Amino acid sequence: MIKTIGLDIGGTKINGAVINERGEILKTYKLETCAKEGAQKVLYNIEKIINELKDDDIRAIGVGTPGFIDSEKGIVTFAGNIDGWTGLNLKKEIEKRSGIKTFIENDANIALICEKWLGAAKNYNDVVMITLGTGLGGAVYNSKMGLLEGANFQGAELGHVILYPNGEYCTCGQSGCAEAYCSGSAIRRHYKQLTQQDKTGEEIFNLYEKDEIAKNVVNRFIDDLSWYLTSLRNIFDPEIIIIGGGVINSSKIWWDKLIYKFNERCHLASKIKLKPAKFLNDAGIIGAGKIAMERLENE
Repeated sequence: MIKTIGLDIGGTKINGAVINERGEILKTYKLETCAKEGAQKVLYNIEKIINELKDDDIRAIGVGTPGFIDSEKGIVTFAGNIDGWTGLNLKKEIEKRSGIKTFIENDANIALICEKWLGAAKNYNDVVMITLGTGLGGAVYNSKMGLLEGANFQGAELGHVILYPNGEYCTCGQSGCAEAYCSGSAIRRHYKQLTQQDKTGEEIFNLYEKDEIAKNVVNRFIDDLSWYLTSLRNIFDPEIIIIGGGVINSSKIWWDKLIYKFNERCHLASKIKLKPAKFLNDAGIIGAGKIAMERLENE
């Protein structure tokens, strides 16, 4: 039985698991990322997770991490949410600490790999996936070319499509990105601007029926997301768009409203499916374990 370690590095937590060739999770371990304490602290936490999970049968490690990733060299070319992450050769650092062959990929790409392998995209050939969490990630899979990576490994950075020219500042350095409007941090920021109260996205969603300001903020999110998805359909013409990430946990409040607005705005809405991701918190670790298996086999 082939076993790999899958690591999903987020802005808040690092999730790790041992995965077999059927996508089953055999063992898990997680720690806080400690993103603001710098790269060395994050690497220390990664090493601790690997030491908890590894045994003599582990063949490789797959890692999903935020940012622009040179997946051939394993270098993070840019990342805005982990201090000291930009420019890091993450492949080299993890292999040095673990002694195990390691493969690095963008976190949204690994989530799509999981969904394509075992989840909501399993029977589709042309897929777009977005991950709505603290930020907004994106990935594109095409039957002819596989994952879209681009000339500079920055393809399918769907969170940084410009939604509002000259709009709100985004952590990537641009203004008006979709991430600045269609993400958990955007919902939180917009609510705070209007109330001076700092609440989590989940708390704001839960206030939808009781708080008029929360309702307006969530309705704005739904409105922006519907326009954004319409643009993605028009650019990529996928069979399906999968929506994952932590914000999907509150989808009972906004999903039906989103579908209504999307159908109203997208003139080809009947030609495409919108589906929630099947794997939520586990998508990253399963997808990371899968890329480790695939890329080890192809070497």
